[in-house]
Amino acid sequence: MNSSTQEQVLQIRKCGMNDLERVTALLREFGYPTTLSVMKERMEGMEHDPFHCTLVAELNNEVVGMIGLRQVKSYYKHADCITEITALIVSEELRGQGLGKRLVAAAEEWARHQGCCQLFLRSGNRVERAPAHAFYRHIGFEKTTGYRFNKALL
Repeated sequence: MNSSTQEQVLQIRKCGMNDLERVTALLREFGYPTTLSVMKERMEGMEHDPFHCTLVAELNNEVVGMIGLRQVKSYYKHADCITEITALIVSEELRGQGLGKRLVAAAEEWARHQGCCQLFLRSGNRVERAPAHAFYRHIGFEKTTGYRFNKALL
């Protein structure tokens, strides 16, 4: 049976340790060099942390996307909490089919359940990020002004 006659089954669910190989592959596909052992260590550190959540998009029993979330308490929003999308990746061959939108919708649901009033993300200003920026605007994100400053701690 080919894919045009086969019904596609999409599920958004919490990431488990059995998903590490596919999540690691997605991160590497997106240009983030990492290894399975590094990802295992990171996921074990976040697995039981109520302020972190990793969701995966599973299409026909294969993980094809992921979103990482982090709840942040704010000093300047009168104790409101906000949720940061720390990673959002959909397998390259499946982009443009609504998987990213479904992952963000699941992130919104998680954030609301946590009592958060806002969802935000950071994105580089490189020209190759333009399609991602268009996607974010398309699903309701607004571009705000500001800079991100980094300092390495040695």
